Amino acid sequence: KQWYQRRVAITGGRKLEGSDPSTYEMIQKIQTLQRRLISKTEEVVSKEMSIQEKEKLYIDLKQILARQPGPEVAEQLQIYQQSLKEKTKQMKAMSSELNMCEAQNSEYRYEIETLVRELHDVKNKYYMQKRKERNIKERDRHMTGGMIPPLISSQRQDSVNRFTGGGFNLKQPQKA
Repeated sequence: KQWYQRRVAITGGRKLEGSDPSTYEMIQKIQTLQRRLISKTEEVVSKEMSIQEKEKLYIDLKQILARQPGPEVAEQLQIYQQSLKEKTKQMKAMSSELNMCEAQNSEYRYEIETLVRELHDVKNKYYMQKRKERNIKERDRHMTGGMIPPLISSQRQDSVNRFTGGGFNLKQPQKA
């Protein structure tokens, strides 16, 4: 039944099988070739779409690759890392030096505080000694009746020649 329907579709309801076998075979061959042509065309269309997708993917990947860093950037990164290591080393050295300076500073502050306390103690002792001496002098003055022996002699000897400055005699020569 299938074969008959196919035969009717090919010949348009006419019977060709018996009349001209070469024409019938030719029509069958043409139909087979047309089917193969349609399937090959479909294959070509799907392959073209696949090629277009791959080209688009290729272009996208090419753009991404263009944005990626090259070997120059890797070298620069290595230089920066080396510089960072050196700076870190310097910073650690400076930090330890700062700690030493802070420790020395605190020692100096402690020493200053100690010296200030000692100075205060010495001042207090000095003032206490002065007060004692003053009290002793006042007590001696009260005991002697208020008379303090002069430390500097107010009596001058007129017979002694006095000179000052450049060796000039200040006393008027006596006229005989």
